[in-house]
Amino acid sequence: MIKKVIVFLLLITSTFLLSGCSSKIKPKTADITVTFNKKNTVNTPFIGHGVQWSAYPHADSKDAEWGFLMTDEKWNELYKRIDFVKPHIIRVMDVSTWRYYKGLDKKGEPILDFNTQEIKSLYKLLDYCQKRKIKVLFGEWGAPGLWNLDESIPEIERADDPRWTNMIVKYLEHLIIEKGYTCIQYYNLVNEPNGYWASTDGDWEQWKAGYIQLDKALKTAGLDKYVSLSGPDAVTQWDHPKHPKKAHDWVYSTVNELDTITGLYDFHIYADQDLIRTGNFIPYLEPFTSEINKTNKPLILGELGMKYSGDLKEENTRRGKADPFAGPDDSSMFVYDYFYGVDMADAAIQSMLAGVGGAIAWDLDDAMHTVGDLGEKNQLKKWGMWNILTEEFGDLEVDKKPRPWSYSWTLLCNLFPPESKIYKPAYSVVNDSIRAVASTYKNTFSAAIVNQSKNSKIISLSSEMFSKDKILYLYEYSEHNRPVNSDGFPIITKSINLDLQEDIIVEVKGNSVVFLSTILIK
Repeated sequence: MIKKVIVFLLLITSTFLLSGCSSKIKPKTADITVTFNKKNTVNTPFIGHGVQWSAYPHADSKDAEWGFLMTDEKWNELYKRIDFVKPHIIRVMDVSTWRYYKGLDKKGEPILDFNTQEIKSLYKLLDYCQKRKIKVLFGEWGAPGLWNLDESIPEIERADDPRWTNMIVKYLEHLIIEKGYTCIQYYNLVNEPNGYWASTDGDWEQWKAGYIQLDKALKTAGLDKYVSLSGPDAVTQWDHPKHPKKAHDWVYSTVNELDTITGLYDFHIYADQDLIRTGNFIPYLEPFTSEINKTNKPLILGELGMKYSGDLKEENTRRGKADPFAGPDDSSMFVYDYFYGVDMADAAIQSMLAGVGGAIAWDLDDAMHTVGDLGEKNQLKKWGMWNILTEEFGDLEVDKKPRPWSYSWTLLCNLFPPESKIYKPAYSVVNDSIRAVASTYKNTFSAAIVNQSKNSKIISLSSEMFSKDKILYLYEYSEHNRPVNSDGFPIITKSINLDLQEDIIVEVKGNSVVFLSTILIK
């Protein structure tokens, strides 16, 4: 391996692109030098980035609120698109009443049915993950009673109710043992259990008791050979007003009290623009990662999305109310905007630098969820890369094709494989707008650089990990230059031969992300 300096000019002109890769640009003085050395390794297990994908509960059978809209044709189109995205972990959260739970019998025992069309629709999702060897973080949003609208009917309400624990075990036995879905490697008990919206309503002791009880049940059933628990899945930016345990302490208490039965750590972040664009996401995450990384177990962001503040929050609400299909209280209308892809990439880059082993983007598809999951067509949770059922919701071109942010997330998934070694950079100039991360996996090298300033920045990138016999492929995500294939997914902007006799000059724009990798996305 030979050390090589590559100079990045943060603006690729159309003239240069049209003139071909062999053209030369007069070198310019670098604004900042970014150096990657092997000694600056981030010592944490890296799982890779992924997405939240649900099995379309409002369209998965003839009895669903929208009818049986998820046809084989729709699933095949999804498979084709997700093959481009190439997620390495997929979070699948379900509800027992959506799939297999039919209520309580006269003795108060659960009635289960694993031969439903709704479960067969879930198989479609799991078939994909199993065939492509994608890890699945599986779970249920909450106890069955959370969806009970008739309070006069007795229900299973608590996370520590043995009946729910037994239901979960039987469901996992069906999926993993009988159906062979060994892609299910982690289990998530209750979504965001520290929230008032959760079935636990922020009750740590209830959730902890259910977590321990489920671990024992998995071991008794022999399922611990296949699946381990993931926790706490808390949203760390919100403290419950009626419970003394703060959101951050849900994470620390899981480490201190439940580490021996935890296989994967995860929590949720919905960041605003100030946290991400200033680079302050790294110091926000580091207190968590410093504790979790002592366990030598992986940590992921179980949900990652952008929730803007100030004027952008007001604009998001305005757009949501103007959209006849969006639920304005739980949509990120900026998924249509180019800058959302910059912010999401920046958040992922900073998470890697802080020692997080991957991020699951919320979410894949608008057609998966509605506000409250009641199936109201004017209450879509618009966070997705697209809407696979767009003909049911206005049939708009902007919903049919992959949205801008899918571009940068696809690059993050493709170019930073699982088990990669992650490297922090050294910067020659202290700044709050340029961030970079690099990785190696086997004989590949990848780097990502985000420029959150409005102006172009000339960056000199230096690394001892460059090899003279390799070609670097440059992928650019900028407002007016992000080349795609016929399906709307990224292709290279240019290729760079690592010629040892001369510097390589490339320009990268302000408010953009550039990826360089020896991996060619086909």
